[in-house]
Amino acid sequence: MKHPNADSLISRARKLVNAVRKSSVANEAMIKKCGKTLVRDCSTRWNSTFDMLRRLLEIRTEVNQVLEELNMDTLLTSDWAKLENMVKLLEPFAIHTDQLQSDSQSLSQVVPCLLNLEAHLQMTTAAGKQLVQVLLKSLRDRFAAILSPDSPQFDATPAAACLLDPSVSLILQTPDMVPLRRAAQSFVQNLAAQYNSATTTSQDTVIATQTAAESPPPVLQKYHFLASHMEVNVSMTNQSDHVTDSLLTEMKRYIDNVKDEAVYPKLAPVALDLVSAPASQAFVERIFSVCGLLSSGLRNRTTTSLEQRVFLKTNKKLLLD
Repeated sequence: MKHPNADSLISRARKLVNAVRKSSVANEAMIKKCGKTLVRDCSTRWNSTFDMLRRLLEIRTEVNQVLEELNMDTLLTSDWAKLENMVKLLEPFAIHTDQLQSDSQSLSQVVPCLLNLEAHLQMTTAAGKQLVQVLLKSLRDRFAAILSPDSPQFDATPAAACLLDPSVSLILQTPDMVPLRRAAQSFVQNLAAQYNSATTTSQDTVIATQTAAESPPPVLQKYHFLASHMEVNVSMTNQSDHVTDSLLTEMKRYIDNVKDEAVYPKLAPVALDLVSAPASQAFVERIFSVCGLLSSGLRNRTTTSLEQRVFLKTNKKLLLD
């Protein structure tokens, strides 16, 4: 968003939005024409800027009509075209931002979202190449601790959660994901060894290669950029590994049959810990906000415990259904 090309364009769009919002006549005319008005962005939330640009493009015709009637300046035709390209470029980022900060997303979804954004940028040709390259470099640098095992700050926990979630595990089965998959398998083995210390031997080794599906399954449809990328790059063959240890045998069977229902007693405790973790801390922050509201002076006569009130508040939809 701070790239010179993007910043200057966003500034012009913001100036236009503010001009329309400040005019009561323009606002009334907008609502009369389309039942909508322009929205301002917030400096602390980047996706509010995306929402501002998307709304501006959504009612572009009505905006231009109102501005013409009021003799106010609008954007150049080239600016409108650039805005369309920018919104197309940023839309997957906005979608995954909302997805990962929701209450129901598992930690296992982090790696697929990041890989999907990377594939999206690699396939994008509509926007300026310079901006795409800046975004791609920024994405890889910022999330190297999650995607790059070579990074000094690398943490294999999100990749391990992805590996143990059958709905997205196949994402790690492509040739270009071998380093990340190995790191995830090693992490899972270490945790599983702690859970099953009585049955694990010191001869545990990481399985280097596994079987991949011929094409992405339907569960990957929401990661359509990544799914297209996988269709091109998946070309792995079966390996005849002779594994004697029960833990490694179980892991290999899990990966080979990830789409089948099975019981994995040694991997299940690790999966419960990793996959049940939330994708972000946004849900925790919302819980804190709810606690603050429910413990305010307006509700100091409530006899039910704070814990029960928060539980009822956060699960209201489920209880009503």
